[in-house]
Amino acid sequence: MWTPTKTNKYGVVIYNWHGDNPYGLHLEIGDTVQILEQCCGWYRGFVTKNRSVKGIFPSTYIHLKPCRIENEGSFETAIPLEDMVVREVSLVLRDWSCIWKSLYVERETYKFITLRKVMRELLEWRKQLLTGTLTQDQTRELKLKTTAKIDWGNRA
Repeated sequence: MWTPTKTNKYGVVIYNWHGDNPYGLHLEIGDTVQILEQCCGWYRGFVTKNRSVKGIFPSTYIHLKPCRIENEGSFETAIPLEDMVVREVSLVLRDWSCIWKSLYVERETYKFITLRKVMRELLEWRKQLLTGTLTQDQTRELKLKTTAKIDWGNRA
């Protein structure tokens, strides 16, 4: 019996899933999902970048994240509670990974190595922001450095 979710409303996909059943929703690692219902180890919901396509997927493929809900009911939206810079780094790394792979395939060695270095820096800085062990001044400085690096990468 499918029941509306009360707390498990938002998550990140941690395994690819091809939606191998008639009602399955295709998921790729890193996608964010909004969860509408749950039943026996399964969720029903949608990938946040395409709200119109709904389907079911295994709950074990999702890492739940804290969120707040706006417009509860039929038109509710799950808003993640994570830091905006941390979220932006995650999105940028996901986007840049496609570019990085194409640079490898095209044998653009210098650009490949440069992008890998920048991506590793962003991953390290993201990790530092997530640990919560920095002072307010260190956090502010690291966020400025991180956004400057993202801006540089998007222009390059």
